[in-house]
Amino acid sequence: MSIVRRTIAGTAAVVAAAAGSLTLASPALASTPSSCSNVRQIGTTRVLTVGGMEAASVKQYYGCGYNYAYIYVWEQYRNTHSNWDLEIHVINHDDSGSDYGYATANNTTRSELWGSPADTAAHCTHVTGYLNSTGGSTSTVC
Repeated sequence: MSIVRRTIAGTAAVVAAAAGSLTLASPALASTPSSCSNVRQIGTTRVLTVGGMEAASVKQYYGCGYNYAYIYVWEQYRNTHSNWDLEIHVINHDDSGSDYGYATANNTTRSELWGSPADTAAHCTHVTGYLNSTGGSTSTVC
């Protein structure tokens, strides 16, 4: 084999190996509640704005037969605050607006909080979440 052909073959092998290693790298997995690894978002996302800054997202998820409340604190808020309070829960419209799947974290630096499993999948629900005293709700899902 000529030097040119060996060089081309060697270069092609290196490029193929590099491309193969790139395709094997997996993206970071999204967080899921500890009790259910297969959830999907239902309803809309509510963005909480604090002091003019978009600071957190409130979402409702469904999986494993339950609804879950979720809040995520955005990096821009985390970078400018030393701690915060989080509260999240599912509200069941068919049960006089009762709260389910409640979770709270006070004086925390956590970026996210999942509520406990809410046995409300057969009912109309929405999620309400709070970052400090600023709250907001997702759309109602039936």
